[in-house]
This record gives sequence, C-alpha cells and structure tokens, in this order.
Amino acid sequence: MSKIKGVILSVEDILVPKGKIDSEIFAEVDKLIRYFRTKKIEFVVFTNRGWVVGDERTPLEDVLQKHWGEFKYLCRAKDKSIPGKPTADATKYVLDLMGWESTETLYIGASINDMQTAVNGELLFLRATWWADKTDYGFEFSTPKDIARFIDTFCLREHLWCHEIHDGDFNFYALAPFSTMKEEYTLYSEDARAAAKHGLGHPEFWTSALISSLYFSGIHKMINYVSVYPGHKQGYGNNIMDEAISIFGKCFRKTYIPDLILRHTTSKKSQKARNEGVAIDHCNQLNTICLNSKPHRNPRTTYKKPPLGPGKTVLLIDDITTRGYSFESARAYIQRTGAKVILVSWLKTINTDISTLGELHDFNPYQANHFENVPLGKSHSYRANIVDILAPAELTRLFSAYQQWDWPA
Repeated sequence: MSKIKGVILSVEDILVPKGKIDSEIFAEVDKLIRYFRTKKIEFVVFTNRGWVVGDERTPLEDVLQKHWGEFKYLCRAKDKSIPGKPTADATKYVLDLMGWESTETLYIGASINDMQTAVNGELLFLRATWWADKTDYGFEFSTPKDIARFIDTFCLREHLWCHEIHDGDFNFYALAPFSTMKEEYTLYSEDARAAAKHGLGHPEFWTSALISSLYFSGIHKMINYVSVYPGHKQGYGNNIMDEAISIFGKCFRKTYIPDLILRHTTSKKSQKARNEGVAIDHCNQLNTICLNSKPHRNPRTTYKKPPLGPGKTVLLIDDITTRGYSFESARAYIQRTGAKVILVSWLKTINTDISTLGELHDFNPYQANHFENVPLGKSHSYRANIVDILAPAELTRLFSAYQQWDWPA
C-alpha cells in the first residue's frame, strides 16, 4: 500500500492565472507549497509552454525558485526531450525522474489538458478552480487550503483498510469497524450512519476516505467498472456516493454504471422487521434485485448489450456492511454473467461475521427471481479478518481534525 510522495502541479490557473495575479489567492498558493515542504511532500511544476511574469518578462521558473527555493521545474518549451502533456509518456517521465509510483502521486490542474494528462497517467486528478473553472472532470477544490486539507486528512494515512477478506473470488474491504455503542468507534460511526441514511453529517469525508483508500491501495487498477449497491427502496444508485464515485471512475477510465444493479421491489428494512417481529434472511436481498441488461454508459447513452462477462471485474461499493447479505446477493448476480466483483464498504459492523451464499440454482441475472431456502456458505470471521487494528484510531483522529482543519502553525 502507498501514501503520497509527490505532487505534479500545472502552471496556468494553479500557480498563476493567465491574466493578472490576485495577491490574496497567490498567498494561499504559497501556503500550499510551504505545506508540502512541512510534510516532506515533493512537488514538480510541469508545463508545456514557457511562462514569463512582470514588465521585465522574467522567467516564471526564476521567480518561483527565488520565492520557494530549489524544486523541479519541467518545461517542454525549454527542453524538447521532455514528452509533452497530455501524453502518458509525460507523466511517466516525471514519475521515472522523481522515483514515484503512480499510486504515490497526485496531479493538480485546472484545464482539460490537465485532466487528460492525469487520466493518461492514471493519476488522481484534483481540479483547482480558484482562478478559473474550465472543466467538469476531476475532484473540485475551490481553494489551495481545501487541497491541503484533503491531502493532510486522506493522503498521508498509514492505515487504509481495517478489514480485508480474500478467499478465491470473494474479495472484501472496509475502512473501519461500525458501532454507535462502543466508545472508540462512536464518533465517526454516528456521522457515517447519518451520511449514509440521510445525507447529513459529513458525506464528503466518507467518499474522500473511500476514494483515497481505493487509489493508494491500487484497487482501481484491478477493475473495469464501478457501481454502488442500491438502497432498500425500489430504484438504483446511491445519492450520497453517485457523484464522487462517478468522478473517481472517470479519473481512471473505469465506467461508473449507476444502474447496474436494480432494486425492482422495495426490500424490507432489517431494523423495521426486527421491531415487527418478522424474520428476514438473505433472500430479502436476492429476491428484490437484478442486473440491468442495458444500463447507462453515461448520462445520455445506454449499453446496447450487457457490459458484464468473463474477463471483466466490477468494483461494488456500499456504505455499512453487517452480515454481507446485500453484497453476497449482488455478487451472485454479477458472477452469473462470468464477471468478477470486488466489494468495498465504508464500515463493517462489529462482532458480526460475513456469510457467503451456498449454491444457487441456475437463474437469469437480468430478471427478477424468487429464491427460497438458500443455504449459507462459508462464514468469514469478523475478528480473524481485521488486517489493521490501528485503522479505526487513525480514522477517529482524522475525522476529528477534519472538521476544524487549518493550516499548520
């Protein structure tokens, strides 16, 4: 697993605007650079064209290095041996020069060319809008301080996953345990529940934590598609995660399919069923979902035939996992197409094992099905699959700091 080592910075509308420099904004950019120095994060300024500033037309490189000290300033106009952006060779050149891996590097840019450079290099793209807003792609940050907070909170973590299960085709990850009763987990768990169920709390914290863990652990390199498990009501998608996961997919040319899994019938909520004394099991999920044979490729077009099949892998995301019945139901449907699936959850309910499903009779995954008496398969121990006992303490600390984050003194 990785954490951030370096940042590639574009010039236009990142360090300086195309027009007149706003001194207050540049002061914030200056703080961002000094933040990198404080955290020992290396940075490279990378531009295709030459830049000059002031009436004397002083090279920007000289001005910045006088201000910030020595750093790598790569300019293709000055050195034609440097591959031009937005090619994949451009980012490879930088990574090789600096000794960084792609999963240790962020790209901060503002233009369509910057977005293309990041995508071609398989780098997480942070889109700065403090001087201009030129593209809809990438994770938007309106101030340098917002980028510093994102990096400080999510990109320097030592503990990306608390739970992992790897057993044949069953692959599961979770950030941390979920419990509103156990004191050491309560602070972030209550916020996660509020975010997942009602869009309250800090949903951006949870999507950012998830996306950074996916990126730095390299899971995005293992997949073809991304989707989310639907809520209990009839429909598809997840309003809290849809936008962030869609952006994540675009960063790496992994299609986000919001309607891959359809909830054709509203399912019974576990808590409500327990209150009513009604017993529900894993068939509650199996019998209320199916796959969409012609889901959306993008907001305007749909696939003409099912996109899943042998050789394809879906990253499926949910918020809070208890026994895994939702994930297992989705896995059964997806694997029926010949595709594989990687399951990722924000949090995993404490002291509950995850149960896989036993063998199912032959069924069509693209239509509603009715299952009865489906046996459970293998049980995966909650405790035996904790891979990092320090992850929840780190998450608690970061969640507390995130709400009041400020520039380091």
